[in-house]
Amino acid sequence: MSIMIDVAIVGGGPAGSYCAYCLAKEGVYPVIFDHSHPREKPCGGLIMPFAQKLLPFLEKLPIGRGEKTKLHLISPSGRETCLSMRKGRMLCFSRMKLDQSLVDMATGRGASIVNEQVTAIEREGPSWKLRSGNKSYNVKIVIGADGVNSLIRRRLVGPLGQADLGICCGYFVKNLEKEDITFKFLANRKGYIWLIPRDEETSLGIGSFEMSSSIGMRQELNRFVSQAYPQAEICSRWAALIPNIKSLSIFKIPVAGADWVLIGDAAGHVNSTLGEGLMYALLDGELAAKAIVRGDLRIFDHLWREAYGSSLFLGVKLRKLIYTKPGLELYCKFLKLENDLYP
Repeated sequence: MSIMIDVAIVGGGPAGSYCAYCLAKEGVYPVIFDHSHPREKPCGGLIMPFAQKLLPFLEKLPIGRGEKTKLHLISPSGRETCLSMRKGRMLCFSRMKLDQSLVDMATGRGASIVNEQVTAIEREGPSWKLRSGNKSYNVKIVIGADGVNSLIRRRLVGPLGQADLGICCGYFVKNLEKEDITFKFLANRKGYIWLIPRDEETSLGIGSFEMSSSIGMRQELNRFVSQAYPQAEICSRWAALIPNIKSLSIFKIPVAGADWVLIGDAAGHVNSTLGEGLMYALLDGELAAKAIVRGDLRIFDHLWREAYGSSLFLGVKLRKLIYTKPGLELYCKFLKLENDLYP
């Protein structure tokens, strides 16, 4: 016998958990399906000041974080630019702590969580049938928040192709927590090395936004770490795929229907220039909840385009210009000028 659920959220990361919280606040109590969260993730966990203005609850979370005011940009030629945040601070969260806090917010409001992986989804009459473990669930509304390899996306609109993926790898390390945030753009691949200090450890990684140029990434990161941060003590290593949309046509594919929606990485909502997706994941969760409460999930496609679509579209257009050696040099200079003119 199938268990009846009104709203199922597949994936308990930031997009899914924050969506569950926003729904529960409005009296809609979803069930989150996730077998792995909370967990540490290959993500810097960086929240810029402008993102905090859009999501003010982040600053009030009762969890540890790194707080930094300086961002160092290193161009492919080695020229370094330091940006000072004169209004606000950059917050650097452990994803383990951030994700747990978001799950707690959701369940504290009345959402529930099933610690199992959804293994299948199919249409059954006017509803969806989900399978996880040895149980099946009849679901009225399905929210796919299950990441870059989303089962829900594969079933409903098709997976992201290899051309629209990137890859990153790196380490969580100790002894660098007092360092400033640093992005080093690379000359031989479209991507960068990052160092993002948190409260108890530091995320140190390298990302390539094209799978074809990913060979030798970890070796390049290792050389950088040994030269710039020989004091780093490696605690763990990781590697992961990330969405990195190369064509605006991908964003024309609807990510919402009458009784389903894709959010966060499952929707491909990651900035194509810098690979940043955490802010968009949280905004997606909020907007999807708004669409459900209004009674029309299909308006989600309008809501996200109106809220931040121009940012994603610009990222796709700029990546071809910026990720050339001259382009990155100019980009770093522009950010420095912008920072100086608009403190």
